[in-house]
Amino acid sequence: MKVVITGTSRGIGKAAALLFLQNGHEVFGIDVGESTIQKTDGGFERYTHYVADITNKASLPEISDVEILINNAGIQTPVIDVEKASCDITTNLIGTMYVTEKYAFQSKIKSVLFNASVSALHGNEFPAYAASKAGVLGYMKNTAIRLANEYKATCNALCFGGVKTELNEPVMNNQELWQKIMDVTPLKKWLSVEEAAQWMYFMTVTNTFCTGQTIDISGGERNCADLFVW
Repeated sequence: MKVVITGTSRGIGKAAALLFLQNGHEVFGIDVGESTIQKTDGGFERYTHYVADITNKASLPEISDVEILINNAGIQTPVIDVEKASCDITTNLIGTMYVTEKYAFQSKIKSVLFNASVSALHGNEFPAYAASKAGVLGYMKNTAIRLANEYKATCNALCFGGVKTELNEPVMNNQELWQKIMDVTPLKKWLSVEEAAQWMYFMTVTNTFCTGQTIDISGGERNCADLFVW
């Protein structure tokens, strides 16, 4: 299948791109950074990378007949000041909407997936970030209705909790903070990027009937907004 994934230069996006390539799909990556997928990676010849900013509609490349779209790109500004963190809403919500409207609404589409956050469900973390991801969930439901009515395609959102990425290393490497997180996480672990990619693959390739759903993949994490660990 022809797959578009945003945010493929690192973390979950890169892991997802590699998984799709290893399973024989053609992958188009969009990221503000250069590609980090190497020639030694399986399926490299089926990978095309575009350097583009999803908040700039004009920079988005022309890619026709997209069958799977995974909206993975996003940012988190760790401040309470909403004005300083307004870029979270611009990137996570508005940018995601630009990408979806450009690639999803055409006859070849089979599945659209959003990387949201468990913060969108319980309101933890920083105000603008939580609001941006909650907005993604509302937009996902609207998109799911339109895609089902017009193209019979699925559309869902994954709400990850803690994932072991470079961005989360400050907490992962702090023994005191890590213990506090594990105290509110029943499974006592975080997700690897490879496990997150497996969820993305399942929801877009294997799944053909579940649509319009937000799926909590947090290991049961129950942080409290007033005691949020970060």
